[in-house]
Amino acid sequence: MDILPDGTLRPREVSEEIPLSFSRVLDADGRPCYVSLLFRVVIRNLSSWNHAERRLRGGILAEEMGLGKTVEMLSLICAHQRPDIINGSYPPTPAGLLESRATLIITPPSILKQWQQEIAIHAPGLRVKHYTGLKKSKVDDRELTHDLASYDIVLMTYKVLNTEIYYAEDPPDRPSRHAKQAPKRKSPLMQISWWRVCIDEAQMVESQSSKPARVARIIPRCNAWAMTGTPLRKDIEDIYGLLSFLHYEPFCLSASIWKRVCTYPPVFKSMIRKIALRHNKEIVSRELRLPKQKRVVITIPFTAVEEQHYDQLFQQMCEECDLDRSGTPKSFEWDAQLIQPQTRAVIAKMRSWLSRLRQACLQPKVDTATARTLGSNGPLRSVADVLAVMIDQNETKIRTEERTLLISQIRRGQIMENALRPRESLEIWKDAARRSGLIVKGCRNQLDEELKRRAELAKESVAKNEVNGDDNEEDEGSGDDESENELLNRLGVLRHRLRTALEIEHMCEFFMANAYYQIKTDPEITEPDSDSFRELEKQEENGYEVAKLIRREMLADTIQMVNGQINRLKVKVQKDGVYHVPTMSTALHSVGIESRRLLDQVEDFCDAMKPHTDTFNKWLDHMAQLLLQALVDEEEGSELKGDEYESSTKHQDEMYVYMEGLRVMFARHFAAITGQVNNLITHEVGVAMERAKMGEGPAPELYISLINKCEELKLPRGQLSLRGLVNELRNLVVSLERQEIQGSSRARAEQLIVKDILREVSKLFSVQSKAIPPLEKQMELFRSVMNKRLEYYRQLQQISDTVAPYDEDRKGKPLNGEDFVTKLEAEKEIDSKLSSLKAKHRYLLHLRDESGTDENTRVCIICDSTFDIGVLTICGHKFCKDCIRHWWRQSQSCPVCKSRLKMRDFHEITYKPQEIVAQEENAPNSEPGNPQKNPIYSDISSKVLEEIQNIDLPRSYGTKIDTLCRHLLWLRQHDPGAKSIVFSQNKSFLVILSHVFYWFKIGHSSIDDPSGIERFKEDHTTECFLLHAKAHASGLNLVNATHVFLCEPLINTAIELQAIARVHRTGQHQDTTVWMYLVANTVEESIYQISVARRLAHIARRREENLKKREHSVSSSFISESYLDLDGNGHAESNGTSHNPLMSLRHLDENTLESANSHELEDVTPGNLFSGPGAEGEKVRDSDVWQCLFSNQKRNGTLSNEVADAETMGDVENDVRRVLRATAAEARQLNVQMP
Repeated sequence: MDILPDGTLRPREVSEEIPLSFSRVLDADGRPCYVSLLFRVVIRNLSSWNHAERRLRGGILAEEMGLGKTVEMLSLICAHQRPDIINGSYPPTPAGLLESRATLIITPPSILKQWQQEIAIHAPGLRVKHYTGLKKSKVDDRELTHDLASYDIVLMTYKVLNTEIYYAEDPPDRPSRHAKQAPKRKSPLMQISWWRVCIDEAQMVESQSSKPARVARIIPRCNAWAMTGTPLRKDIEDIYGLLSFLHYEPFCLSASIWKRVCTYPPVFKSMIRKIALRHNKEIVSRELRLPKQKRVVITIPFTAVEEQHYDQLFQQMCEECDLDRSGTPKSFEWDAQLIQPQTRAVIAKMRSWLSRLRQACLQPKVDTATARTLGSNGPLRSVADVLAVMIDQNETKIRTEERTLLISQIRRGQIMENALRPRESLEIWKDAARRSGLIVKGCRNQLDEELKRRAELAKESVAKNEVNGDDNEEDEGSGDDESENELLNRLGVLRHRLRTALEIEHMCEFFMANAYYQIKTDPEITEPDSDSFRELEKQEENGYEVAKLIRREMLADTIQMVNGQINRLKVKVQKDGVYHVPTMSTALHSVGIESRRLLDQVEDFCDAMKPHTDTFNKWLDHMAQLLLQALVDEEEGSELKGDEYESSTKHQDEMYVYMEGLRVMFARHFAAITGQVNNLITHEVGVAMERAKMGEGPAPELYISLINKCEELKLPRGQLSLRGLVNELRNLVVSLERQEIQGSSRARAEQLIVKDILREVSKLFSVQSKAIPPLEKQMELFRSVMNKRLEYYRQLQQISDTVAPYDEDRKGKPLNGEDFVTKLEAEKEIDSKLSSLKAKHRYLLHLRDESGTDENTRVCIICDSTFDIGVLTICGHKFCKDCIRHWWRQSQSCPVCKSRLKMRDFHEITYKPQEIVAQEENAPNSEPGNPQKNPIYSDISSKVLEEIQNIDLPRSYGTKIDTLCRHLLWLRQHDPGAKSIVFSQNKSFLVILSHVFYWFKIGHSSIDDPSGIERFKEDHTTECFLLHAKAHASGLNLVNATHVFLCEPLINTAIELQAIARVHRTGQHQDTTVWMYLVANTVEESIYQISVARRLAHIARRREENLKKREHSVSSSFISESYLDLDGNGHAESNGTSHNPLMSLRHLDENTLESANSHELEDVTPGNLFSGPGAEGEKVRDSDVWQCLFSNQKRNGTLSNEVADAETMGDVENDVRRVLRATAAEARQLNVQMP
């Protein structure tokens, strides 16, 4: 159709052109024919091919996002309606279909309401129906079909289209044995000849196998339109799904034909030009006037806490990837552009770390690994909470390294001991004992302080409850429980640290006592019965006693539990004795004929159970004695000799085996009384016996003996249980009663005898049944005491293992020098690492304690003046940077405490206020003589930034979150009613942001909320809309927003532009602002610079092309003059400089940037922009990973570096002086030698 000047439409006359891919040639006879290499045919008549070309009605509406595809389609619907009589250019309506003037529009659910709103605004005269599917319809199918056909527009979602497949496709015609059932319901979509079918966001039907694509392809229609701003998501083959929907034959007939089309660029280009319509903002810039858009990048600094956390992650990344901080490999070489197979694993690690570092720039809890440390299911942590976790983590590392260092030192002493050099080993162990004593003291103080803090908190809580009453207890219960859990966890960690430190101290004391013994007993060193001998003996005894006290402290909790159980058993035994199984006996005599048999069985039962009962009670007494014995190492005068667990193994094994024997005896006793057999015990005994026969398990010989005894004492086969005997006697009573009724006098007499027997046996059964619960309870007490004792010995063995001999094979041999030196070198490395960790720990404590300090704390003790940039030493003293640098060059010690200091013992601190820097898109009239650091951005008013920073927040959750919240609150004051979109590639960050917005009372909704879009558009209290990169927001119209906040820079500009296009689009009537947040001196700066560089490269390339074309007088209709460097009169600048594209970017207007953005969109495929399923964030190419991590890394101006530079310069100066002195000496010598 052609649009006439008056706005009416006229059918376009189709010329008889040669179809695509065909060319006209002459055959051997000179007659014309047509050849298609694509379809591999040679024909003379093109009528059938031309007919196929003319059958195409519709196309692909692929306007760039924000250019009004919805409005264009509504215009087409209004202007081109179904005529009453369709000419021959359209195929006839198939029989059985209802002709309709309606346009069926299929849209994603997220923009369904947007379609309804756009229709109400731009085409209010059109009748609109929302079709919710045949399954939900409550009217007759025929009535529904006629109802839909009567509307102008029918809207439906892809979700409904997905369910319609069950009513759209005809079932396969298969032979059936039975009569066919009622005809299947048919979707009204298939019963209407639609005038037009339009699929919005058509990239969702690019897969031909999907259910929506299958249904959309078979819906009857006259015209078909596919609307999408991203027709290519992955590669060129995505177009095939759209061609199938359009029924563009013959190109959509088979995948093989389509693959051949893709290999014929001229044919593909002509085909796309014919069926697709696409403009970008560059092309229509003169026709489409969008309001002005400002782009402002806000660079924010980390707080000291966040910077330390980020730096820690960056250092871990470098260590794991074997790189230095500049990105240089330490042990291999690789080229990021030519990715070698051996480096793919490194690049995969770097990509993973890049994601973690980007998440850390948002908020520490966004990083999954950090979130696990902070508690992924717990509350959102503030910066102070993160600092506390960092301090705790660093302290844990310090304790771990200290333990490793001291164990290595102790092992060196043992190496000396093996070489029979006890004096040297004693000195080593003394030094280790001194160090371990300090560690124990520190751990003990920490635990005491935490206990005091917990007691104070408990008092405050009690006082608070007394003041507020009981009403608030339920409201604050959850918070109190959470705090209580955190305190308990903290106490557990501190107790574990103390126990670990005590373990090292115990090793030192024990080995020192050993050394005293060895020195004492060596007659070559110590004379027997001398004063030194007695002194050494005293020191030896004292050492073992100290070690024993340390062991008791380490095992205090376990000993308390064990002694508690033992005392409980002891009290029970002393008070009531060991509970025994009652003996079973009868004193009955019977002369009855029938009762004699049962009486004999009762007597046999009692006789069989007597040895069983005696043995059972004997084992119970023996088990009680075993359990009541004192613990090893708890007796006065006992010493730990390294074989405590072995010496008690026999005792423990005996106790365990007797416990197993008692379990079997109890099961057999229970079965004898009640008749219930424990098959589980039987199975376990069988398995254990097999192991015992192979010599496995505890005390196998004793176990076999006890189980065999149990087998001997069990009831004979066929013997009834006591309950069975009772039941037999009852049955006999009933039988005799029946005989008595029939007149039997014998039965009456014998009935009296049986009832006496039944009465006695029932009493016996009652006594035995009542004995089972207390017996079972006693067995549980035995088992509990045994388990506690075994746990004690297990822990005691762990301690014993720590003092076991080291490398016993070298006992008495010469010193193992290689092992000794290796451990000594390792200790030096650990000591170096410890110094760095302690300096970092001191700095973290400084951050915690110095939050509200005044200027008096910033006075340098050397120059007696305040400072902004200083140095904190490992010993906790602060100096200005210049003073300590000069001081340290002269004396490597602390000016205050005189502690020896190394370069790694310094940590820089700053008291400078952190400044936020903002840069705005450069105006086209910027002065040429004022070069900018970045040609796209320039400084804006600092007053706004100061106002934003001065907004108070009740709590801090990180620099980026805090600044963003302040910014939104500032907008509430200075731009009332303004609405904003907050965009991030990380959905998890938006979840955190939602919680913070709720606490700061910032109204917001989210793309993931079912009614989030409607609330943002209609509720004036909803100020923000949270949008993430994977939300499938294409086509979403949010022109009621005027601000877009990009929470992080993106290397793929297309993702960023998707968010911006929600507001900067057709229908926007207000100026808009895009605020991009990035953190200084992080990977975010590198990513931002890469993104900007790519857009600048597009601009430079286009300008260079235009300059070349202008030089050759070649005009181009699609290049606007805004891309040329023109002076005020429209003439090209000629200032004598070369036409370097990157040098002529001073005059950038909005059209130029839009052009760069459009070309950036053209260079990417949307389907390759994001990480795989389950991962958050954009995909970064292998060639960009290194650039993102290290391109912005600069050498830190730390004191250590500066001192190193000074030392280097000093060394150079000394070398120069030495050379000059040597030269002068040689010259003097020559002068002396001359005559």
